[in-house]
Parts: sequence; structure tokens; C-alpha cells
Amino acid sequence: RYHETNSDFTREQMRLYMTELTCKTCHGYRLNPQALSVKVNGKHIGELSEMAINNALSFVEKLTLSEQEKMIAKPIVKEVDDRLSFLRNVGLDYLTLSRASGTLSGGEAQRIRLATQIGSNLSGVLYILDEPSIGLHQRDNDRLLDSLRKMRDLGNTLIVVEHDEDTMRSADYLIDVGPGAGHAGGEIVAAGTPEEVAANEHSLTGQYLSGKREIPTPAERRAGNGQSIRLTGAAENNLKNVSVDF
Repeated sequence: RYHETNSDFTREQMRLYMTELTCKTCHGYRLNPQALSVKVNGKHIGELSEMAINNALSFVEKLTLSEQEKMIAKPIVKEVDDRLSFLRNVGLDYLTLSRASGTLSGGEAQRIRLATQIGSNLSGVLYILDEPSIGLHQRDNDRLLDSLRKMRDLGNTLIVVEHDEDTMRSADYLIDVGPGAGHAGGEIVAAGTPEEVAANEHSLTGQYLSGKREIPTPAERRAGNGQSIRLTGAAENNLKNVSVDF
């Protein structure tokens, strides 16, 4: 009835009486006992999908197979290894494959789509990315830039909206839009290679790229007052009952 009704009000009312539960038969793996009875190196596909991508990649790379099994599994293992590597290279090695898509951040979802596109090996495609580096560790940012270069080298065009310095310096062509945001923006201040934009005196971005302007690191940091904000038992999405003081 919930799926058949055309009324949003009815759905909203029915949702009050609905609860998501883990299936007691398959334990959330969504596979029947026959499928789950097939194991490779002691793990079935459901257990593998619950591992973080980095751990799953390590598991696949260390598979112990007989010569006959290696012959059978070679194209499958290569495909799995490639797909997991693409996800790792865009900074998503901490995610699990079983993670519900609705719990992903916008940046995570965008990088998953990016990894999918890298794996498809398409060429002649225009991609527009909106700040893909947000939230990435510097090491993962370097991997992301390598992945973007590979997509470019396949014959694709990538338009990347970014404020990250490394991304700007890696661009073939840089467009500085400004000088402000919202109603104060919309004007092309500078365009060209990163070096040409850095040499443009009218570009605020260029002044930072050239080193004429900088945001200095404070010589002294403020001392804390000894107090903190405590987060207790955070268990949403990827967090597993984490407690932390800020």
C-alpha cells in the first residue's frame, strides 16, 4: 500500500508505523543461504562487502588460490582489484561496500561517481566537478589529482570548481571568477595557465598563487581554557560508538 499510494500525506502517515529491521535469516546480507555458503579464503561475499575498501583490497591482493583457481579467477580478481583501487585513489578507502548510499556525504557520492567513470575508460566526455577535494587528507588529494589527470589523458575534458591551491596549480587552464561572491561575482577576472593567472595583478587568486599575498600562520596560538565539548556515543553512518572531546 505504501508503494502503491500516490498521496505523500498517506506515505508520511504510514511511515510512522514502519521500522527498518535487519533480516534474521540473511542478517542483512540480502542473499540466500546457498549464496552465502560459497566462501573464498574463508569469507563469503557479504562479509567481504562489510570490510573497509582498503582491507578488502588487501584481502583480494593476498588471495591464496590453486593454479586452476587462479586461471578461473584471473579476470574476476583483476576487475575487483581495479574497482577497489579506483575507490581508494579518490580517497574513499575508509568506506565499506555495504554502506547505504543515503548515508554518504555529497563529496563522497561525487567521488564514487568519479571512480565509476574512471573505471569505464570513456573518452570524449565533459565532466563538471564541484569541489571534489573537500574533506580529503593531503595524501588523498594527490591521489585524486592523479585520477583526474588519467581521465584527461584518456581524451576527456574536466571542469573543476575548486579553491584548493594544488588543484589550481595542476590545471591546464585556470579561470578566476570574481572578484566577490553572489551579486558581486560573475566577472572573469583572469584566465590562462596557472602561471599567467599568478602574473595577473588584477587577480586576487593570482596574488596568492604568486606569493604576493598570503595568510600567515600565527606566531603564537591562543592557550585553551581547559574546557571542551564532549560528543558521546556517536554511531551514525561510518562511526562506531565513538566518544571524543573537542
